[in-house]
Amino acid sequence: MAKTMPYKPEEEIYCNDGREQRLIKFVHNHPKYSDMRGSPEAVLAAIDEFGCKEDFLMNVGQEKGKVVTNIIAQTKPKSFLEIGGYVGFSAILFGNEFRKSGGQKYLSLELNPAFASVARELIALAGLDQTVEIIEGPCRDSLRKLQQQGAGQFDVIFIDHAKVLYLNELKLCEELGFVKPGTTVMADDMVRQGNPGYSAYVRDTPSSKKQKHESEMRSRAEEDVSLGNPDLVYETSMFDGLDPCGTQDGVEVSWCIGESELEILN
Repeated sequence: MAKTMPYKPEEEIYCNDGREQRLIKFVHNHPKYSDMRGSPEAVLAAIDEFGCKEDFLMNVGQEKGKVVTNIIAQTKPKSFLEIGGYVGFSAILFGNEFRKSGGQKYLSLELNPAFASVARELIALAGLDQTVEIIEGPCRDSLRKLQQQGAGQFDVIFIDHAKVLYLNELKLCEELGFVKPGTTVMADDMVRQGNPGYSAYVRDTPSSKKQKHESEMRSRAEEDVSLGNPDLVYETSMFDGLDPCGTQDGVEVSWCIGESELEILN
């Protein structure tokens, strides 16, 4: 895909101010609208054009997106869980490669109903609505409902919502059995914003995590805080890339490679 121009700068207000609805109007009025039907590439190009000419959009962007699409092409996952969908840019970019690689179901969780509506329309325009499903509602509620409905391990989990929540969401995914050996977990915005606690956790040893797990269990309050599965072992790498505005950023990729057999101390 051709290299795009940088998006307009991110300002203090960067979403949920009507720009997402303006994006839909921009797409509808685009001179190449008819060419977008069934074309993920054309829809992505229009979204990028809006980000460059009209308003900033908090998308993963083409360059960092290549980190994910390359891994999809190499590993050919059958299941993909996205936590934080926004207007569907990543679901279109990743879902297109996922479908081409033989993927079966791509689930994208989005809290905001307005964002979810925009995402569904753009995904349908791109011809990916039979591959990508948008699940609307609070993330943790949606994750628990998925388990209740019989969802098990996911091949890929991509986390891209509020950075402060990354670690808690990963731990919940571990508790629910969504992360097991063979799962690849990817976290966006881990250089420009980042979450040091998340990065430390995926690099920690099972024995160290078990000690912290015991301490957390003893002091745990009643709020919705997940403890995770300290037995899981990850190999983690940071893949550098530019965000849509041209700022240096990165995607942290963690491969779950095994499960420790050490017992948690009583």
